[in-house]
Amino acid sequence: MLKFLFLLFPFLLLAHQSGLSYINITEDVNKHIDVLYKSPLQDINANKISINYPSYCSITHKNLQKIQNGFVINHYTMDFQKKGLLDARIWIDGLIKQNRGVLIEYKSPKRSKTALLRADKPFIYLDKKSSNLTLFISYVKLGIHHILSGYDYLLFVLSLILLARNIKVLLYAVTAFTLSHSITLACAMLGLVDLPVVFIEAMIALSILFLARELATPKEDTLTKRHLGVIAFIFGLLHGFGFSNVLKTIGLPQDEIPLSLFAFNLGIEVGQLLFILVVGFVLLLFKNFMKKEPKHIRHITAYLIGIISSFWFIQRVFSF
Repeated sequence: MLKFLFLLFPFLLLAHQSGLSYINITEDVNKHIDVLYKSPLQDINANKISINYPSYCSITHKNLQKIQNGFVINHYTMDFQKKGLLDARIWIDGLIKQNRGVLIEYKSPKRSKTALLRADKPFIYLDKKSSNLTLFISYVKLGIHHILSGYDYLLFVLSLILLARNIKVLLYAVTAFTLSHSITLACAMLGLVDLPVVFIEAMIALSILFLARELATPKEDTLTKRHLGVIAFIFGLLHGFGFSNVLKTIGLPQDEIPLSLFAFNLGIEVGQLLFILVVGFVLLLFKNFMKKEPKHIRHITAYLIGIISSFWFIQRVFSF
């Protein structure tokens, strides 16, 4: 377990880079096309990705490239000779299996469509309406991708696993965490609550640091260990706002907000469950192999989690 964490250390410091690129295409009644392309600043493969449009289109105006909120932003308008994009195809070159993909959203007065383009299907047809099933699957995938690349969220769940005295306590804590972050995710996306992103991200790091401190405490009867579910619920409220910040960046189809919000949250829960099962299996193997877990292993693990979360906290505070 300890070696596993050390191997992950360089990646953990990157926190939760989504790895997704986003293309928002808006077409008005006069067939004017506005394109906003956002690629992650730290994605080394993003500059290898190219967007291909029908041969009859051409760029009419291109704004200066800029960097904002961890993304490289390209904004331009296009002329489609009054044909528009309906009954056309857009495809992406340069996608490989390691890419998390490109989320493309097309909007026009007559039609809207959203799709997640991956290496196995790097194109989107705009000749028919988007089905609810396609949209649902896309946002479930986004939720899974986000939670499995969100190392701060995973580190928090790992801390819950290590703090839980038994399976019953773990299930209670994870259920409470799921319920609370689902509540704040929905509230934030529906505009009921709005908190600064940098504040939320710093507090998420602080929540992990708090659990690391509890892991390092030799006492078995602390308030946190007695009421792990309550603590998980309280901190889960913060993590829900963190999930909403990512979903706000991605965007939700305005005509299918409930469906896409539910699908994204479901994807988060599926990814979280997969992580718990994998970690549980690894811990079980480790326990059987070691017969008896040395006390210093738990302390070193706690301090390692504390160091990583402290780094995140300081980094995010300085971004205020």
